Amino acid sequence: MNRVVCALCSSPARFLGKKNSFDVYRCSDCETYFPWPIPNQEETLEIYGQDYFCGATGGSGYIDYDRDKQPMVPAFQQYLNRIEHYRPTRGTLLDIGAATGFFLKLAKARKWDVRGVEPSAHASEQGRRAGIDIRTGIFVKGLYPAESLDVITLWDVIEHVPEPKTLVEASYEALKPGGILALNTPDSRSVLARLLKTNWHLVIPPEHLFLMNRVSLTKILEPQFDILETSRIGKRFTLQYVMETLYHWQKLSVWERLHKMVQGKAAGRLQLPINLRDNIFMLARKRVL
Repeated sequence: MNRVVCALCSSPARFLGKKNSFDVYRCSDCETYFPWPIPNQEETLEIYGQDYFCGATGGSGYIDYDRDKQPMVPAFQQYLNRIEHYRPTRGTLLDIGAATGFFLKLAKARKWDVRGVEPSAHASEQGRRAGIDIRTGIFVKGLYPAESLDVITLWDVIEHVPEPKTLVEASYEALKPGGILALNTPDSRSVLARLLKTNWHLVIPPEHLFLMNRVSLTKILEPQFDILETSRIGKRFTLQYVMETLYHWQKLSVWERLHKMVQGKAAGRLQLPINLRDNIFMLARKRVL
């Protein structure tokens, strides 16, 4: 059997267990979690059809993306507060994995010149109908002119990408000197991740491919970026979304019944502040090499 090594730091990886019919490994050095073999871009893009953003009947995604994201407004505003601490004059902001443009509408209201890129034809079209500049496709080098962007955001996106280092390199090229790369992603070195291993609810291949942490993110960012700050910003979720997530995580019928009880009702829209401290927020500035 060929030895499995981490695609981020080339260190040996150890088998953790199986999840969704995938073998899941953890890097012995940077502690990144990843499935093996890693699905390619074409295989992963198949996940993000209309059902992912409107229905979630396939077991992943959202019942109604814009409605489910509404409780995230305070977190998104905190993200923008931290970005604007380093970039108070605003400028051009690109959101990768922009979905329907929910976050971009908030940034636009704060005087950012916004644009997005989103692989889902359904979600990106919804954003364009709302007046947001969103391209359908994936973000690659050359999609935007070199040194044309002030800020790039990756909100719960980098864990979905088969080649995170390539994404970081493309972001570096598109950012202006001193530009900001901002991201939020699950933290594989969190207490919850270490305790639960493959039972951690964020281990969901092939949707999540690379579950990283401060160490592994620093490894792929530091060759081209200076890390400005890392923190853990809590989120809010609707009760309906929490019940749905618990059911897909634990497969217990009680969560399915509760989800059906609150679905589409006022109780289901109740917003719950949740911070399991298993996500990491990071800001980095493009270094002039």
